Amino acid sequence: MLDCTTETPQSSSARFRSATEFPKTIASLERAEAEQLYREMRDCLIFTNRSRAQLLRRNEEHKQSALQLKADVAKMQQLIRELGLEKQQIIASNQQVVAELTHQMQTMARHLDQLAEAFDGIADCNPDQSPMSWLAQPGRFMRFIKAIKAIVLFWRDDDLNPGATSPPAPLSPLPPTPADVEADRKEHPQMYQDPASINRSLLDR
Repeated sequence: MLDCTTETPQSSSARFRSATEFPKTIASLERAEAEQLYREMRDCLIFTNRSRAQLLRRNEEHKQSALQLKADVAKMQQLIRELGLEKQQIIASNQQVVAELTHQMQTMARHLDQLAEAFDGIADCNPDQSPMSWLAQPGRFMRFIKAIKAIVLFWRDDDLNPGATSPPAPLSPLPPTPADVEADRKEHPQMYQDPASINRSLLDR
């Protein structure tokens, strides 16, 4: 007769025996045969119950692993979305800074052109001459002074508005990665409710 407790690959599939393999009654069996049959049935029942418990445990582990994987994927997708949003914000901020700097450079170039044009109007003045002779044509000096004033005001306005080209605000801290969560779960198992963390927490006590 087959012993259901034998640990061999050839007999592992045969441990799950059909009821037809056992007699419907033991009336015709000798006592020794009946006891042997009882032992076989008991061994097969033990093996079946053990296999069922292992199957349930593995199914639960697989379920927990699938749930954890799903949660990790969701966190990763959220992280990707946040990184994409931060990237778009950085690009938009950089584009704004470039546009503002370009505008300021164009404005400064325009003021310098006006200053150069006004200077050309007084370039022929001789510094050795009397200052009173310079006032013979005051319009040229007024244009020159206005050009200088425009540059000074532009420079002061830029100093009074430093935020116009300030760098973008620092990024918010990134959410923990799945590896960080797993490391924290191992270090502080008492803070989690999954079976693996509960078992680890009990072992640490």
